[in-house]
Amino acid sequence: PGTLTAIIGGSGAGKTTLSRVIVGYTSPTSGSVTFEGHDIHAEYATMRSRIGMVPQDDVVHRQLTVNQALNYAAELRLPPDTSKAERAQVVAQVLEELDMTKHAETRVDKLSGGQRKRASVALELLTQPSLLLLDEPTSGLDPALDRQVMLMLRQLADAGRTVLVVTHSVSYLDVCDQILLIAPGGKTAFCGPPDQVEAAMGTRNWADIFAKVGADPDEANRRFKERDQQSSRPPTPQSPADLGEPPKTDLWRQLSTIARRQVRLVVSDRGYTIFLAILPFLIGALSLTVKGPHPGLGPADPLGPAPTQPQYIMVLLNIGAVFMGTALTIRDLIGERPIFRREQAVGLSTTAYLLAKIAVFCVFATLQAAIATIIVRLGKGAPTAHPQFFGNSTFSLFVTVAGTCVASAMLGLLLSALAESNEQIMPLLVVSIMSQLVFSSGMIPVYQRFGLEELAWLTPARWGYAAGASSIDFPSLVKVKQIPTNDPIWQHSKHIFVFDMAMLAFLSIAYMGIVRWHIRLKR
Repeated sequence: PGTLTAIIGGSGAGKTTLSRVIVGYTSPTSGSVTFEGHDIHAEYATMRSRIGMVPQDDVVHRQLTVNQALNYAAELRLPPDTSKAERAQVVAQVLEELDMTKHAETRVDKLSGGQRKRASVALELLTQPSLLLLDEPTSGLDPALDRQVMLMLRQLADAGRTVLVVTHSVSYLDVCDQILLIAPGGKTAFCGPPDQVEAAMGTRNWADIFAKVGADPDEANRRFKERDQQSSRPPTPQSPADLGEPPKTDLWRQLSTIARRQVRLVVSDRGYTIFLAILPFLIGALSLTVKGPHPGLGPADPLGPAPTQPQYIMVLLNIGAVFMGTALTIRDLIGERPIFRREQAVGLSTTAYLLAKIAVFCVFATLQAAIATIIVRLGKGAPTAHPQFFGNSTFSLFVTVAGTCVASAMLGLLLSALAESNEQIMPLLVVSIMSQLVFSSGMIPVYQRFGLEELAWLTPARWGYAAGASSIDFPSLVKVKQIPTNDPIWQHSKHIFVFDMAMLAFLSIAYMGIVRWHIRLKR
């Protein structure tokens, strides 16, 4: 305890792999990792709160203030029986220790690089860990900020913690107590105080040391073992302290915390909120541009000026719902993946995390669907078909639009989970919308077209359009010879309507099942 150790080495030497093994993310192929007498991997459930890990990527939501981010993290990480006042006290103490009190109400995206790194460290200090490991904390920082971060780590170690820092920077290694030099292949080339580097390696020039070690890792490791045998003493056996039972996970509390945080994240992103608010009005307004007599969702005269008016309105509503739902969620999981992975590692339930997001996004999607449907109702009139359910044709139409929007939001989460980077989001969104314009069968018939119809079954647009067509009795409204209306899942019957809506629900559940499997904790 009370030591600062730097883990250094060339790119690809295995520093990050070593750090993941130390904190319990990855199991060692042989041997064991112990801390304070406890096997980290065998007792991970009880040890995880005693180990802090600060990844290279910032693990703080940039839309939140520092205080908000820490309070949400405290709710997730501290024991369930911790009171609100006690959480506030812990947050205040951590901010004071890191000299961040004056920035408590500052949004994270307004902080400097060094301050953001302090905020990430603050999250880990909430549980008062005995071991703190940081992966490349000075990456991308200028020399002044590099020095600030290293001095901060020195202070944390002086407070009684064991601090490990994985770094490429060699400028301020003198503030460390120990240096661990990793040669390519994960082989140890040096381990000891900074003032012993020259005696062991023949020089203090780190460029020369890295080149020498990289040229012959096996020889560097052999020399280290020789020195280690001459100078090392057998470690003193340490009696492990009783850690007690692993902290219990309160799923409902986690779900509530994530849901409240998600709402704040959406609202705090002003540009995103404005976009989400305008989108349903835009979709509704576009539907009003379809020419034709009133009501727009009533029987169309095949010889009149607008024989396909119901079709165009339904296509715009359907694809609009698909776009609203997908755009609502497609950037969510990929955007906070490093944050989620860290929270998951310290006890956040994947199920609670996912259910909270589903609940919040379902509410937003339903509100968007309601706005778009109301605009169509006011501008084009209510559907003239007798309602199969609910006693109101407009409400039946709203249910189909909302169901499509919600299912598309779940599809957006799936695409976000599968994406490898933020740069892939826009292409995925475009491909999803354009393909579903075809698969909906509103513009291009897919019924009885082998391959195309089967692919369409997997999309919200197909079943959303079918539910809407069934709701308004589309086959009886459009009598244009060139537009086939014989699709069996468009028929105006209660059984067909329920089947179409059930398929939307099934797709939503299937999408979420895949997401849940994909983002599960892998150790």
